[in-house]
Amino acid sequence: MTTAGRRGILALVLVVLLLALGAGAAVVLAGAIEDHPFTGGASPEPIAPADRTMAWLARILLVLALAWVLIGILSARTSLVARPGAAAARATWLASTRPWRARESTLGMLLLDRWLLFAVPVALLIATRAVQSSFVGWMRLAIVIGAWTVFALALRIVVRGRSPWPVMAAVGGVVMLRCTVTLIALAIDGPGGYWYAFWQLAAARGLYVTVAVALFLWLFVAAAWSLFAQLGARRGVGAVLCAVGAAGTVGAIAVVTTGFDRALTLLSDRTDLMPSGLVSALAVALQIEVPTGAAWLAVVAGLVVFVVGALLAVRWDAVRRPVLR
Repeated sequence: MTTAGRRGILALVLVVLLLALGAGAAVVLAGAIEDHPFTGGASPEPIAPADRTMAWLARILLVLALAWVLIGILSARTSLVARPGAAAARATWLASTRPWRARESTLGMLLLDRWLLFAVPVALLIATRAVQSSFVGWMRLAIVIGAWTVFALALRIVVRGRSPWPVMAAVGGVVMLRCTVTLIALAIDGPGGYWYAFWQLAAARGLYVTVAVALFLWLFVAAAWSLFAQLGARRGVGAVLCAVGAAGTVGAIAVVTTGFDRALTLLSDRTDLMPSGLVSALAVALQIEVPTGAAWLAVVAGLVVFVVGALLAVRWDAVRRPVLR
């Protein structure tokens, strides 16, 4: 069996495992929705004009996202890759679905393609989150942007001296796929509004959570795998752990600074726009007594992940190399 075949089989096994984890999360969430008195059996409300507007905006974004993905798929096998921007779409598709080809997919890209490789996923992520919150949940949007910024900066620092485009293509491609899944849910209209209608369909909700969780976890797998050709397996995994630990630590420190209860209150503005499962979890979190040191434990956990990642990412051969005098 060829190396590419073995990698494909390994990727397929990982995807199945991630989907299993996503299905488990969907089952747990379904139980919380059914059992919790705040949302279980809630009747849908009439569609508001703002809901219809957001649904149409989601459909427009969905068409643009699908067009980008389709260009990437076609560019991987046709001469379309020679068109301006097509190389960036091809790189995001290949790097997100076959991360071991991330470095290969970004070789020889023009400056325009590199800018699009960065700008398109970022713009789609911001637009998707803005539509999801109906342009009012700015606290949640700021947290999302802040977390991704810290993750990207930490990853860039760790892989300094190497080309950042392979890992950027892998992360950007998975972000595109993840946003596409969210936009499909947001684009559905029904008796309870564009987001309610989807969230109260048990089968659709379970499928959405399964795929969304699997794609979220696959993002980190693809990011690490895309670095193997440049850094090796150990250092590639360490680089991603560093970035995850840094983002988690900064987020936990923000919660400590703000205060857990106040942070939840800020996040709960316009909870009517949130999926019922998230409203349920938020209601429970606001009512139970959270240990005072919980946020600090999150800070410590983030630092531990960061340190472990740093130890894995270090070039120990360079550290042990004697200094010539």
